[in-house]
Amino acid sequence: MIIITKRYGKFLIAIAILILALSFSGICEAAQSQQNFSQKDFYRSLSKRLSKNRADYKNLSDAEFANFREVTTTGIGKGKLFRSSSPVKAWGNREQIADELAKNAQIKTFINTADSDAKILSLENFSGTYYSTQNFIGLDTGLKFQSRKFRQAIARGISFMAANDPPYLIHCDLGKDRAGIFCAIVECLCGASELEIEADYMISFKNYFGIMPETGEYELVANSEIRRFLPLVLADKNTNSQTTKKFLLRIGVSEQEIATLIQKLQ
Repeated sequence: MIIITKRYGKFLIAIAILILALSFSGICEAAQSQQNFSQKDFYRSLSKRLSKNRADYKNLSDAEFANFREVTTTGIGKGKLFRSSSPVKAWGNREQIADELAKNAQIKTFINTADSDAKILSLENFSGTYYSTQNFIGLDTGLKFQSRKFRQAIARGISFMAANDPPYLIHCDLGKDRAGIFCAIVECLCGASELEIEADYMISFKNYFGIMPETGEYELVANSEIRRFLPLVLADKNTNSQTTKKFLLRIGVSEQEIATLIQKLQ
């Protein structure tokens, strides 16, 4: 018969707790690995849904096909801010539709988050677009939203908007990621709620991939992108007008430029 002393009993309990902790850690790591794998798999499946062919989007209007829309969140006046896929870079015929819609909306200032100025000017058929007759800037932000390059590009873009008049149109290639984060920063600065910003951001995923609110796909994308990226960009879990203003001041935008842009967007 084995007699377990009090000290020996405590030792066995400690060992048991350690084994359980290691097992739980392993389970968590495995679950995280599976989640990462599933996420990558999901985004690969999304790429297969994306098409240049207008016929593949029969249920969408031309504006939805071009991912063109007005931003109407809190603090932004009617007819002041729009977003879309690129009006100048060929992607099916989305660019032609976006350029025509921009003309109809009388866009005065284009903010291109995907390309440099030199790249824009080198694009085929650029000189024949409505876009080419208006103010534009190429920011080439990149996709590393916490990088110095991205912050500097955001500062240049905000300053450019303050120096030029609305209506503004913000775009990248598809108008969903780089343009989406830039729009989110502007919306947040003007006082939009997190729910408003998210709803606007996610319209792009409805237009391109048919992802609807209150679905598992919607939650996966929202959690992976706008709910994650905006706090990371602002370096603050509180995404509101004040934290956005502090972020813009940190990256070199002046108080006057911020005040001017807010006023122009009202």
